[in-house]
Amino acid sequence: MSASFFNKLWLSQQSKFADEFHLNAGRIKSFQASKLRHYLDENSNTEFGKKHDFSSIRNYEDYKQAVPILEDYSEYKSYIDQIAAGKSNILFPGKPLFFETTSGTSNELKLIAYNKELKKEFGNAVATWMHDLNRLNPKIFSGKPSWSLSPALKNRDARSGGIRIGTSNDSDYFDPLSALFLNQIFAVPNQISRITDPHKFYLHTWSHLLTTKKLTFLSVWSPQFLIRLVDFFKENLREICNKSGANRNWADYIMGHMNDGTFTLSLIFPDLQMISCWTQGQSKIWMKKLLSLSGVLPIQGKGLLSTEGVVSIPIGMDKQVLSYTSHFYEFKGSDNSIYTAVDLMPDNIYEVIITTGGGLYRYNTHDLVRCTEFYEAIPCLEFLGRSGQNSDLVGEKISETSLLDLFNTVSDHYTQTEALYLYAVKSEITAGYLLIIESDYSENEEKIKAMVESGLKQNPYYSQAIQSGQLQDLQSKSVAAGFSKILTAYYQKKKKIKDGDLKLPVLFPLNFLDELLNV
Repeated sequence: MSASFFNKLWLSQQSKFADEFHLNAGRIKSFQASKLRHYLDENSNTEFGKKHDFSSIRNYEDYKQAVPILEDYSEYKSYIDQIAAGKSNILFPGKPLFFETTSGTSNELKLIAYNKELKKEFGNAVATWMHDLNRLNPKIFSGKPSWSLSPALKNRDARSGGIRIGTSNDSDYFDPLSALFLNQIFAVPNQISRITDPHKFYLHTWSHLLTTKKLTFLSVWSPQFLIRLVDFFKENLREICNKSGANRNWADYIMGHMNDGTFTLSLIFPDLQMISCWTQGQSKIWMKKLLSLSGVLPIQGKGLLSTEGVVSIPIGMDKQVLSYTSHFYEFKGSDNSIYTAVDLMPDNIYEVIITTGGGLYRYNTHDLVRCTEFYEAIPCLEFLGRSGQNSDLVGEKISETSLLDLFNTVSDHYTQTEALYLYAVKSEITAGYLLIIESDYSENEEKIKAMVESGLKQNPYYSQAIQSGQLQDLQSKSVAAGFSKILTAYYQKKKKIKDGDLKLPVLFPLNFLDELLNV
């Protein structure tokens, strides 16, 4: 049976979730209240539910009073430790199906428990997204998709208390019937994610992609992962062709386009309809490169999905809306007040707080979003970055979120700039920042530095620190194109992050890059 047939079966099976999303768009407040009520009733007899007296909570106001906001994973870890020790009914009834790891600012292993309820909530979001994609372009579902769901090159044999860390199969994130359909249509088999050797992983991935008769959809998390995938293709074209059985003349044809700078993904995959990946926050720094590879192919922003839960999903090509049917959501404003989904105001920035079926209660994700507009009554959210990612050597308070906006403005003006990074540096008597400019056109270094310095001085704390002599003037260093690739490998090694789970920052702390930059 064809991939198109299984796509239709899957879309039909998932239609009820998409219908629920659109039919309730005008009653988000009552839907969210029902969601919260469900969590409280289902989990009242768990250890967490008893400790916080879920059975006595009548409404959202009671919930806020009874359950404090979890600002840090350490407040959640004691419950995970109990689950890992084999105990049941800790955060939710029974035991989890598996743990999944989540990345953070430290190298500490952080585990999130996955149960049937959480899987269903992710499934709701994906179903709504897929049905909208089918509305946008039905050709996406006429062939096979390639989905990178869980981070590539991750060890999947680890266990904690007998519970698997990670999954043996990416389709484990879906309900059994969906998994059955998806296993029939994925261009790259799920088992490939068990390969931990990078060269073998990329080689097998390309072998499957090139032997797919009709690849119509390419979905990854980070655009940087897709860029790395294409780089591997260019560097190992002959070996890939030998493994996949590709025609030698075809390889010469592709090589010619590489040499003259006209290579795009459409040359390899003529049926490809769309690319899906992160496009906001830190991922913006990779979009210029990805656009050069995608050619005329549309790129849809994936929305804000993380190991902990779903925040937003794409609707159309330019809106990412709150996935309000997935979890219960709260938002912390700049004034530290807590708001619900119906209280959000356009242009305001919030931290996202989630309560999920996976046993997260009022968990601050520290994801920063801006409410941009509304789709019907559903808030549209732009992901900006994570709160707390900043540099403060002498009180200057440089945030990565504002830095990303500044760097995007500068890169738009100096289009030959590949990337910009800011590195905190300190000598015995003073401190300051080094601007790293990745470009093969170093003659613009002083102009770029001046533009960045002007932007930084819009921050009154930075400007005051410069004027008072607490910070030295901005310094700069030009590096050749290709530095980001070297930086990525260095960062991954230092932070122990695997491909596909990487969000390369643009702001680096003291001493972190000394070895790389020889400073």
